[in-house]
Amino acid sequence: MKISSFITILFTWSLYWPSTMNVYCANINDVDVNTLKLVILIHRHGDRTPIETYPRDPYRDGSKYWPDGWGQLTSNGKNRMYNLGLYLSKRYSNFLGQTPHEVSIRSSASDRCLESVELILAALYPPVGRWKWNDNFGQKWQPFPIQTVPHENDGMLYPESKCRKAEQIEADIYKSEPVLKYYNQMKSTLLYVQDNTGYENVDLIKAEEIFDSLLIEKMNGYKLPAWVDSNVFAKLKDIADKTFIFAGMTREIQRFRTGLLLSNIWQHISNHESVDNDERRLYIYSTHDNQLSVFMSALNNFNGLSPPFGSSIMIEIHQNHTNEPFVKMFYLNETEKEKPYPLELNDCIRIGSNQDHCTISNFYETIKDLLPNNWDVECQNQSQSTEADPLSIYLLLVTISLTISVMLFFIYLILNHRRYGSSYRLLPINS
Repeated sequence: MKISSFITILFTWSLYWPSTMNVYCANINDVDVNTLKLVILIHRHGDRTPIETYPRDPYRDGSKYWPDGWGQLTSNGKNRMYNLGLYLSKRYSNFLGQTPHEVSIRSSASDRCLESVELILAALYPPVGRWKWNDNFGQKWQPFPIQTVPHENDGMLYPESKCRKAEQIEADIYKSEPVLKYYNQMKSTLLYVQDNTGYENVDLIKAEEIFDSLLIEKMNGYKLPAWVDSNVFAKLKDIADKTFIFAGMTREIQRFRTGLLLSNIWQHISNHESVDNDERRLYIYSTHDNQLSVFMSALNNFNGLSPPFGSSIMIEIHQNHTNEPFVKMFYLNETEKEKPYPLELNDCIRIGSNQDHCTISNFYETIKDLLPNNWDVECQNQSQSTEADPLSIYLLLVTISLTISVMLFFIYLILNHRRYGSSYRLLPINS
């Protein structure tokens, strides 16, 4: 696979892109509800505790420092996601209704993702009228069905879902020339971090995981160890950001890691007008930072910075009743500021369009090469089910042997019964 030249160009571009991304910020009032037809939200979960920590971390005692558990949503995270729901209710107040039937939700199976989207919904759809289901808690909250699948099978929303082909491509990316060049630039930092954390080997991915723990500790007011000065912290942040660039660096890896999500989104866009009496106005996807970064890389508008907690992509489908429906896309990277900025879709506009926006047919042309025909087959996951491990083979052989033994035993009993017949015989009749 020839990826070096492509990666070099993309990597160089990414170094200069981040500083130019926040030039313009959209306002809540910029949403034209007169043309708005559909909203699609893809968001990262809220603030969490570290997923794991390094051997010499002074805050390794989970019961003392992380009572919520490892990788779990914190109180700050809960507040962030509830406030995100309040912001969305303001932004789309004249578009969304009050019925929970107008929203469809899909979430990663991670607790923090499920809880995050529940909090968004609590703020976005407080029960009104007939949706108040009792006189107590039912006045403030209502339940929503949330669809999810196990992590291993979730190629749509879990960045480490089982995909053999993707894992090989990711390994090839980290062996590519520009990534190895960056690794060598950071080697002294990696060795320094290795010496101070207690790990035997610290590569770029491990350094990103260490930075994640340090960042969360800092956000929670814990004093960082003396070896983490401002220079080391900045270099680790740079490494962390680069790993998100690497995660979506080629068109091929984008197909495997975000193709299912794009396919599902396109299905909702293309079917929205054709489905009779379709109540859906909002589709929500609750996921992880890697899924957001690869998604934006696939659309050629990733800013090269790791998506913060609660960061959200808002896709809006508009139509002015005369022309073809068109796409607008926004990225809310800092939920506290409530100022999303537009994600330009220049690749989309260049495909057969002189308009100043991206029509849905042009949008499809830009993503169609990323949509998998059969994700499991392309991932080479199908062979997994046919490859039995030694224990499974042993159990199968034992089961077959026992079944044959039981069958032979019953055959013996039947034949033996026929041979000897009944123990009672009629006496001969004397004439």
